[in-house]
Amino acid sequence: MFWIIFIVALFLLAFLAVVAYLILSDGKKASHKEASKSHSQPKSTGFSTELDKMIEAAKDTNLSDNELKELAKLFAQTHKLGSKTSKQLDEKTKHKLEFVSALASNANASVQTMSFLNRELKKISNSYKKEIDAYEQMGLAKRKMKQ
Repeated sequence: MFWIIFIVALFLLAFLAVVAYLILSDGKKASHKEASKSHSQPKSTGFSTELDKMIEAAKDTNLSDNELKELAKLFAQTHKLGSKTSKQLDEKTKHKLEFVSALASNANASVQTMSFLNRELKKISNSYKKEIDAYEQMGLAKRKMKQ
């Protein structure tokens, strides 16, 4: 009789341990999923992710180079150029590339910031290398005209 009670008690203890483990590990999985979701979301920098507002911010000469670099990071995270399907640029892609031109035309943007944006965009949209460089050159030309 003692052995039966002892075995039932061990079985019950093992069952409760498994239930407790499942409950605790489920909470860890949920928090891990939330943490990975937050890493995939762009960090809040105070800038809007709306393209027109980002272009206007890139033109703003009141922003420092550090702020422009944060804006460039946000742009690279939120606005993908995609892959090239024809030799002609579609209007949506042209509009996105206007950001590159706007940033390059800003007198406060350093060479490092422009280079960072150029490099990041080429990583994610390799088929638009020439267009990225062309819009950067247009922005640099605008910058020279302002001076």
